[in-house]
Amino acid sequence: MKKVLGCACEHLAVAWLQEKGYYVFKGAQTHCPVDLVAMDPKTFKIELFDVKLVARRSDGSNINRIPRLKNKGIQILSVDLKNKKCRIVPKKEKVIWS
Repeated sequence: MKKVLGCACEHLAVAWLQEKGYYVFKGAQTHCPVDLVAMDPKTFKIELFDVKLVARRSDGSNINRIPRLKNKGIQILSVDLKNKKCRIVPKKEKVIWS
């Protein structure tokens, strides 16, 4: 079931990025931090995405994903299969206490 949900998320994410005008390429390896590679055809800028299903608690509230700090070039693309929506999770800046 987990693999089926993951495939559905990736397909929805590909369609969403293509609607935004990107050329989209899927990863060929199963164990890779990058699920999708998207290229803007006008600027040739490459963006890397890790696709994640929106997780919910038993009360229905969302569990938020925090972008990885180790892979700064990889963005999390969050997919809500229930509502058929996608979003790129904004990166959080490192908090410096003074």
